[in-house]
Formats: sequence, C-alpha cells, structure tokens
Amino acid sequence: MFELYKAECRRFRWWALGAGAVHAGTLFFFDRVVDPLQQPEMVYQLMGAIYAVAGVLLGLYQAGSYARMNQWIALLHRPMPRRRVLAAVAGGSATMLAAAVLVPILLLLLSHGHIGARFVDARHWLLGLSGGVLALTGLMGGIYAVLSPRRYGWLALIPALLPSVSMAVGWAALLVQCAVLAALTLLVASVFKPDLAVPPRTRSGLAGTALAVAMGAYLMIVVAGDLVFQTLWIATGTHPLNSVPPRGGVVEATRADGAALMEAGLAARGDGQARLWREQIHLSEVFNLPLTIKWLPVRAELTNVAPMEFDDERRGVRWTFSHDDMRFHGVRIADGAGAGTLADDGGFETPPLATEGNRLIAGGSLFVFDIDDGAIHRRIRLPAGETIVGRPGKAGSALTVMSQQKLRFYDERVLDKGDAVYPPLATVPMPAPVGSLMRIDLIELLDGYLVSFTYARGGVEGPADSWQQIVEVDGVGRSRAVARRTLKPDFPFVVRFLNYWVSPVLRIVRDQAQGIGGGTVPMAAREPVRVPLSVWLASAILALASAAGSLILAARRRLGAPATAVWIGATLILGLPMLIAFWLIRPSRPA
Repeated sequence: MFELYKAECRRFRWWALGAGAVHAGTLFFFDRVVDPLQQPEMVYQLMGAIYAVAGVLLGLYQAGSYARMNQWIALLHRPMPRRRVLAAVAGGSATMLAAAVLVPILLLLLSHGHIGARFVDARHWLLGLSGGVLALTGLMGGIYAVLSPRRYGWLALIPALLPSVSMAVGWAALLVQCAVLAALTLLVASVFKPDLAVPPRTRSGLAGTALAVAMGAYLMIVVAGDLVFQTLWIATGTHPLNSVPPRGGVVEATRADGAALMEAGLAARGDGQARLWREQIHLSEVFNLPLTIKWLPVRAELTNVAPMEFDDERRGVRWTFSHDDMRFHGVRIADGAGAGTLADDGGFETPPLATEGNRLIAGGSLFVFDIDDGAIHRRIRLPAGETIVGRPGKAGSALTVMSQQKLRFYDERVLDKGDAVYPPLATVPMPAPVGSLMRIDLIELLDGYLVSFTYARGGVEGPADSWQQIVEVDGVGRSRAVARRTLKPDFPFVVRFLNYWVSPVLRIVRDQAQGIGGGTVPMAAREPVRVPLSVWLASAILALASAAGSLILAARRRLGAPATAVWIGATLILGLPMLIAFWLIRPSRPA
C-alpha cells in the first residue's frame, strides 16, 4: 500500500510543485498590493471555487487514467483490499493537492504579520485550512464523477454544494465542509469496485447513494422546474416581472413609488382622517428607509461580510478590526507603521460593521468615529436582546434605527451627544419578523409620522404571505395600526409551493442542513409559512403514486420482498425524488 501511495505522490510531484509555485506567487503578489486577509466575502468565495475546481480537475484526470478497463483491472487485482488501494491512490493525489494549496497559504500567514503593522487572527488559520478542505472535496467529487455510473452520478454530487449555501460560521463552517468531504469519500469508496456499471453492493453504500441522488433530484426539480416554467411564461409576454403587473399584487407593491404605495394602503378607508392623510401624502416628501442588512459580522467567522476597516483621512491611518482582541489596529497608510489600537471605552459586544458617515454597527449599539478627536464613541445603545439590523436612515430631521423588534426615531443630534441626551422621539414595534420585510416608507405629519410596512419578502415567487400595514405615530411617540391590506400573489399556487409538495421531508432536510452552525440570525427571522391543506394533500397523493411506481419498478427488477419494502417505504417518505433515484440506480439484484 505504501509503495503505491509513494508512486502516486511521485506521479504528481511536479504538477504539485508547479501549481504550488504559481499559487505562492499569486498570494505574495496580492499581499504586497492589498491586505489579502481583509477582503470582502466574494473574494474568498472565488478563491474557494478555484481550489475546488483544481481538485475536481485532478480527480477527473487521476480517476480517468485508471478507469480504462485494462488499467482498472490491473489496479484492483493487487494483493490488498480494495479500500487500501483506494486509500493509497486517492491519498497520494490528496497529499500533493493539499501541499500545493496549504503550504503557500501557511507561508503567507507566517510572513503576513512581518509586513508593516498588519496582523493575523486565529480565524485566518482556519480560513487557510478551509481552502485545503475545499480542494480535497473537489478531488473526491472528480473521482466520483468518473467512477460512478453516468445515469445518476452527477445527481449525487449536487448536495456536495452545501458549503456554498451554508449559514455556518467559524469552526462550524469548517466542520460542515469536513462533513461534506467525509460523505463524498464514503461515496467514492462505494463505487470503487470491479464493475463500475452496477450500483454499490453494500446496503450502506446503496442507501447513501440513494439519499444523495434523491436530494439531487429534488433540487433539480425545484430549480429546473421553476426555471422552465418562468421561461415559458416570459415567452407568452404576461410574466408580471416583465410586463405591467396585476393591480393589488406583490410585484406592483415592490415597484410602486412610496406615495402610490401609501395611498394604496389607505384605500380601504374612506373616512375623513384617511382623506386627510392622502392629501398629506401628495404634499409631503416620502422617505424610503434602509432595509435589513443581509449579514452582520460574527466573531471568529472565516470570511468578512464586508471589509473590517475604515480610513482616518485626516491622520492618514487605516483602522482594521481584529477578532482576537476586539479592537481596531491602526496602520499608517504612508509607511505601514503601527498607529496603536482603537476601541470605545465600553468595548464592542460583537465585531462592528463600518457604514457610511464613520458609523459602526455592533450588536445593539451604534458607534461613531469622531474625526476631530480620532476616537470611537457609543452614541446609541438598544435594550438587551435587541440587535441593530439595518443601516441608520433619514426621515426629515430624524434619524431612524431599526432592530429586529422596533423602529426608533431619534433627533439627529444623537450622533453628537448620544442617546443619554437625546432619547428616542418615538418607538414603533415591528408588525412582524424583519426577515419578511420588503420596504418601509413614511411621511412626516404635523405631529408625528405615517409609516408603511410592506411584508413581501419570499412572497413574490415563494409561499410567504404578503401584506401592507400603515402605522400612525403621534406627537408623543405612541403608535397604532390604522390600515392593513393583503397583497395578492402574482405567481401560480403550484409554483409558489413547489418545494413543499414535491417532497416536504427533503425540504426540511435541506433547510436544516443549510442552517447548521449558523446560530441565531435576527435578520433572517421570517413569518411562518402557512401551507394550505391542498398542498399537503397533493404531496400525499404524489408520495402514494411514487410508492406505486416503486412497486412496479421493483417487480420489473425482480427484487426480493425485503428490498421492495425498503424502496417503497423510502419513496413514501421522500416522494417523487426517491422514485427517480430508484429508477436511475436500478438495482440489478436484491440489496
């Protein structure tokens, strides 16, 4: 085994040396031009994709060179178990690939802190390790793509894209990537056998393959089905997103200007007060407030949701935040020399997000960097349990700050003196979870505000309920709902609930897998989806029909009673995607 492992290492050593040299040269070039550890998330996603593609190409080449009949027979007919042959062959390429990826990253991290006053956080070492794991995942994916039957191998690889959509952060993100790598390794082991055209022989290998193919089929049905439907709808010229949308619908509400939307929200009221408000809407400026930020920084996250730095142009200092000590570290832009550290006297509860106007959002606090004294001051602190989820907005002479629970109005002088001097002028409870909020529009009244909340996120093409609520805020800061209307869905019922009726169980598995390790994300909280009884009935009918199809397929494949019962039970639980998996895998004998 060890001799075969060494042979594979020697086979790829020059490729690894060349790729490693190019990789190291690229990293050190960018290290001289920018700070590669403080780039936005998109840059790291691109690098991760490059590592994964490099692994895929290596896996395709290595497995493809052995998959020819003569070479495959010679490889497997060695005096050692097949698993050891796989470990030697894949281990050799994995070693060379890991060296080409990890050694340059390690050298970069070791040398990075010696250039000027830059620093390396503990999380950056995990980021480098993550790059190696993604490359190895690509390697296993490439090997599996070659060795697995063409009928279904590509479907089984679709769930391996989980790291690209996972909400996990820090160690949890790395564990998710390792779990995907381990799952792919087991799939490769299941197809590493003399006859590549037949399904896995072991029960565990067949079960894992069937589950992976079923999940891949589910995702393809949901994505491809929606794409095909919308393409055909666009071709007819009646698609609401590409034509004049129906009145009273979700698309119309998302496109309307603020004044028209607020008037529509008051249309159901015909009293004198509503007419007065409509006149004020015509005469007033309508303010559209910032919505929730998609992601806020989390301590020890591998990447950055946004660059963790800002510039003090007056002093020529760039301040970069460190997750290790939760302080900003200064570097003089002219010569790279250190300029000390910076933080508010009370410290940061969470890593801050720099926004316009030298403002920093950190948990439930809003900080301001004072250009005059070069210090950071806490100006707004929300009650415990609340998190600022959106950038501060402007509403006339007022500053608005939104948490996951309330929308607050402040005198804009709060940015200079703090909320101890200027407490909130008004506090409006959020009508529903902020994750469902699509837009906020408001006008100033003579003695308060008129605010329109439109909840339609996930309701344009998805199953979420969509509605608009108008809230009046009086002169003493009290608020009350004065109008509400339901927005009609523009998309067909079948399309909106597609991922529910195709397979409710796989939808739950998908959502749970995406959320593992993500913790509590205030901005992602949404209203529960109300699934109509007809959707559950359609799902049950489809599952029963799929089970009947499994019975027919099992009879044609001449499977035994135990295997037939297992396939029928799996199809009853997972629905149509498992029937597709059964049809594609086509067991040649009882499992």
